[in-house]
Amino acid sequence: MLVVLYHAHIGFFAAGYLGVDIFFVISGFLITNLIKTQLEQSRFSFSEFYYRRAKRLLPAAYVVIALTTIAAPFFLSDVGLREFQNQVYGALTFSGNIVFWFQADYFGGAAETKPLLHFWSLAVEEQGYLLLPAFLAFAPKRWWLTGVSSLLVASLVLCLYVVFRDPSAAFYLMPTRFWEMAIGSFGALLPTTPLVAARLSKLRLPTLAFILVAPMGFAHPVVDGALVCLASLILLLAPSRSNVAVRGMARVGDISYSLYLIHWPVLVYMNAVWMGEPPAFAIYAAVAFSLVASWALYQFVEEPFRRGHVMSRVRLASGLVAASVLLGLSPSVAIAATESNVDFAKIRRINYGLGKACDFSPRSPPQEIPKNCETTGKPELLVWGDSFAMAVVPGLAKTVGEAGLAQLTMSGCFPAIGVAAFSKASASPYSHAFGEDCIRFNDGVLAILKNRPEISTVAISSPFDAPVSSEFVLLKRSGDTFTENEVSLDVAVEGIKALVEAVRALGKQVVVVAPPPVASFDIGDCLERKARGSVILGRYSDCKIYVTEYRRFRSRTLELLNQVALKAGVEVVSYHDFLCDETTCKTEIDGKFLYRDSGHLSYEGSEIIARQTKLAERLIRAAR
Repeated sequence: MLVVLYHAHIGFFAAGYLGVDIFFVISGFLITNLIKTQLEQSRFSFSEFYYRRAKRLLPAAYVVIALTTIAAPFFLSDVGLREFQNQVYGALTFSGNIVFWFQADYFGGAAETKPLLHFWSLAVEEQGYLLLPAFLAFAPKRWWLTGVSSLLVASLVLCLYVVFRDPSAAFYLMPTRFWEMAIGSFGALLPTTPLVAARLSKLRLPTLAFILVAPMGFAHPVVDGALVCLASLILLLAPSRSNVAVRGMARVGDISYSLYLIHWPVLVYMNAVWMGEPPAFAIYAAVAFSLVASWALYQFVEEPFRRGHVMSRVRLASGLVAASVLLGLSPSVAIAATESNVDFAKIRRINYGLGKACDFSPRSPPQEIPKNCETTGKPELLVWGDSFAMAVVPGLAKTVGEAGLAQLTMSGCFPAIGVAAFSKASASPYSHAFGEDCIRFNDGVLAILKNRPEISTVAISSPFDAPVSSEFVLLKRSGDTFTENEVSLDVAVEGIKALVEAVRALGKQVVVVAPPPVASFDIGDCLERKARGSVILGRYSDCKIYVTEYRRFRSRTLELLNQVALKAGVEVVSYHDFLCDETTCKTEIDGKFLYRDSGHLSYEGSEIIARQTKLAERLIRAAR
C-alpha cells in the first residue's frame, strides 16, 4: 500500500518507494525460512523450488503483461511502444532491472511513461534467488549465518560505493540491492529465544510508526533504506496476529502481488490520457479499479495456479513457454498494427545537433572539436552547453552561412565554470561523480577555445533549471576540492559569470540563448497523440503552453537569466515573442512539431525557429 499510494501521489507518503525495500526484506525472510526448513528435513529440490516459484509468479504476471500489451497502442507513443517492447522482453526474462538501467539515461522516457517499470523489483528478487538457494544447499549449515552476513556486508559496501558514481546502477542492479534481501535472510537464520522475541514485541508499535513516517530526511538514500529494512526485520522477528489492524493488513497482503502488478500500468495509462495532470477523481478511480482488478486476478489466476489443481507440471511448463513466446512477439504485432503514414519516431528522434558524437559523455572531457562537430574548417560561432544547446544547433547550422558553426555539448551539464548541478535521487543518472565530470567538461571547452582563434562568438545554451531546482544539489569547486551546496541562484549566476569573463579574456564575445517555453507535460507526446487522434483529456488537449503557467513553472530560471544579464553584462536572446502571445505559446507551426519531448526542440522545430527568427544573425549581433 505504501508503494501504491506513493505512485498515485496520495497523502503524505513521500517515501512510499521504501515499500520496495520492505518487500525485499520480507521476501528474503520467507524464502530463506522455506529453504532452511526443507533442507533440515532433507526434502529440498531445486526443480521443485523453481517450479513453485514459476507457478506462484508467472501466471498472474503473464496476464498483466498481456492486458498491458493489448492496451499499449491506445496509450503509448511510437517511441513509447518501442521502449515497451524491450520492457516486455525484460519482464519475461526477469532482466527488467537491467533493461530499465539502460533506459534510465538523459534521453530515456520518464518513469511515469513505462508501463512495466515495476517489474524491475521482481527481476532483482528472482536474480537473488539464483544465488541464495545454491549457497544454502551447498554450504555446510554452520556457514549459513556467516555466509549470509558476509554477502550482506559486501552488497551494502558495494551499494555505498556505486551510489555516488552511478545512482541508477545502485538502484536497479541485484548486487547493490541484495543486502536488503540478505537482511531478511539473516533474520530467518538468526536463532531467537522467547525472551528476545518478547523484548522485540515491545518495539512493534513504535517500529510500525517509524516505517509509516519514513523517510527521516537523511541526505543519503541508502540510510533511509537501511533503517526501514531493520525496522521491517524487527516486525518479522516479533510477529503479532492479535489485533484487527494486523489481520486487516494481512488481507491486503493476500492480494499484494496482484495489486503490485496491476496498479502501475493502470496509473501510467491514466496519466497518458490526462497528459500527466490527472484530476483527483481520476487518481482515486484508478486506485479503486486496481484494488478490484487485483482481487479478481488473485481469485481467478493466482490462487488456482498456486494450489496446483489446474494442470500437471509438464502442461504448466509447456504452457508458460508458449505464453512467453507469444507475449514476446506481441509488442511487434502492436507496433505493426498502429503504423501510420507519418514517421513519428523520426520526427521525435533525439536531437543531437550535428550528431551523436557531439554529445560528450561523462569521464571523457573534450580535447579538441571533432571534425563532424563543426560545419567548416574554421567556424566563427561555437555553441556551448547541454542538450538544449544541441537542440538549437540544427537550425543554426542551416542558417549561419559561411561563418560556420562548431558544437561542444554534454547532456545535463549546464555551461558554467567551477559549478555543476547533480541529483541525490536514487535512480538519477546525475550523480556526484557526474557533477565533477561536468565541471571538467566545461574546463575542457575553455581550454579548446584558447587554441581556436577563428572562433569569435560563443553562444551558451541550457534550460538553466537544474541549478535553481530543489531536486538538485550544487557542486562547487574550490581549488582542488569539491563541496556540496544547496541550490542557490547567486552561486549559479557566479558560475555563469565566471564563464563569460573567461571567454572574454580570450578576446571572444558571448551571448546567452534562452530556453524555449515549456510546460508541465510532454509536449512532443501530446502532439503525437493529437495527430494520431488518441484520447486526450484535461486542459492540455490542445497541446499549447499557457504563458502564466510557464512563467510560474520556470520563475526561478527566468530570474536567473535576468541576474546573468545584469551581473555578467551579457545579452539573453529569446524566441519567446515569436512563439507566444499574451496567453499561449505555439508548439507546432503548419503541422510541424516544434518540440520532440517536454522541452527539447525537434530537428524541424529548430530549423523553423532559426529561419523565421533569423536566430544566427541575432546571436552574432547581440554577442559582446
